[in-house]
Amino acid sequence: MLIQTAEDSYRQGMHALSGGRRMVALALFEAAIEIERRMTRARPQPRYLSYYGLCLALERNEIHEALRYCREAVTLESYNPDIRCNLGRVLLRAGRRREAYRCFLRGLNLERSHAQTIRALREMGRRRRPILPFLPRANPINVFLGRLRSN
Repeated sequence: MLIQTAEDSYRQGMHALSGGRRMVALALFEAAIEIERRMTRARPQPRYLSYYGLCLALERNEIHEALRYCREAVTLESYNPDIRCNLGRVLLRAGRRREAYRCFLRGLNLERSHAQTIRALREMGRRRRPILPFLPRANPINVFLGRLRSN
């Protein structure tokens, strides 16, 4: 059962986030979580946790906390592609590209045409093949030659 005031706060937070007002969205998602906790809910809605975590990463750069909230949300609602996408975006923000990529792929397995996940993957870009494929990607020679190629 949804608590209407928490749900209203969540909807306003989504509107603020889509309008680029991340600080306002952060406060509204936090309010939704607090309302649910005050109403003696054991756990807030996973989507509230997920979007709060995303805003923590984007606005305050609090990556550890953001990952904690997003991972909790995925644990509670692993079938939701929005929640998986948010975790992927936070992982990307943390510089953990490989984990983010896997997370995005899991989200696409849930919903093939999930627009946010497809957009996030496009923004992430594709890696080019290493210049010297017989050497590992992280080999200093490949790294150096790759940087020369990108300039």
